[in-house]
Amino acid sequence: MSPPLRAAVIGLGWAGSVHAQALARIDGVELVAVADTDPTRRAAYPHLYQAADVTGLLGHDLDYCVVATPTATHEQVGLTLADAGINALIEKPLAPTLAAALRLAAAFEQRGLVASVGHTERRNPAIAELATRLRAGDFGDLYALATRRHSPFPDRIRDTGVVSDIGIHDVDLIAYLTGRPISSVAARTASLTGRGHDDLAVAWCLLDDGGLASMELSRVAPLKERLLVLHTAAGRVSVDAVTRTITHHTNAAIGAGAPLTGFRGMSRGRVISHHIEGPEPFHAQSLAFRDALRGRAHDLVTLREGVAAVAATEAILAAARLGTDVPVATSIIPKASHAVEESPL
Repeated sequence: MSPPLRAAVIGLGWAGSVHAQALARIDGVELVAVADTDPTRRAAYPHLYQAADVTGLLGHDLDYCVVATPTATHEQVGLTLADAGINALIEKPLAPTLAAALRLAAAFEQRGLVASVGHTERRNPAIAELATRLRAGDFGDLYALATRRHSPFPDRIRDTGVVSDIGIHDVDLIAYLTGRPISSVAARTASLTGRGHDDLAVAWCLLDDGGLASMELSRVAPLKERLLVLHTAAGRVSVDAVTRTITHHTNAAIGAGAPLTGFRGMSRGRVISHHIEGPEPFHAQSLAFRDALRGRAHDLVTLREGVAAVAATEAILAAARLGTDVPVATSIIPKASHAVEESPL
């Protein structure tokens, strides 16, 4: 039997703490070290090796690191790990700019390392079930997709706005669920808190096949809302990622056994709703990274997919600033591959 994979978490804020808890429950992985500039945060892990930053971990025989530091530091921390030959799971957004995200992706690819970006919304059980059913053709043609993501103000997030902070999830989900990259965007944003970042945003996305998607974002709401609405040949499908519920308002115009291609009309049918059980997203992500390192089948979000998400959010902010449609730089992002490669671990 192979020895446990030796892991470390860099950055012990909210996300880093959740990663540490998830790693502590994964068979075949041993959390052996943590790093954070705050000694008080490090003190919460007295049984682990502690360092102030990534350089203090490099001689500690690590198989991989989780990078949960502020977004502005992802490039420096990630490049240090890549140079040291250490695999990495990097929190979203992959980097603060498209150029930095591309440099990160190239660094890990050139060294043949396993690397992923933490788009955990894909691993919400309801969204994962939706993706499976879409790929199976259960809902037929997908006409359009809309997302709503609202949150109370996160005092801990001070270095970025709502588009880069939580909108990054939705641009990733749009590409993931439709199977198509976003080719251009239009958007408007507003800042209410005086911190110089966007707090409200709406964006309209055109996919490369002409498909439509829209996003509505805020971090000044008195509630947490995570909703996806899909218009399909089989009717309207909505997913509440908070309650993990899928609700299908069926299209009565589609007869039993009829092909779900082409528009055959739309009329009200019965409503079907399901609560979806499944593992916690951070736990599922940790399992996938372990399996990737062991050379097993996995569904990691690749760094190239992380690059694509950064490209889309960068275009949304540019569109809001310029007041015009902006193309997304997809031509420089090679199509991601989910092929499983042999791993020495």
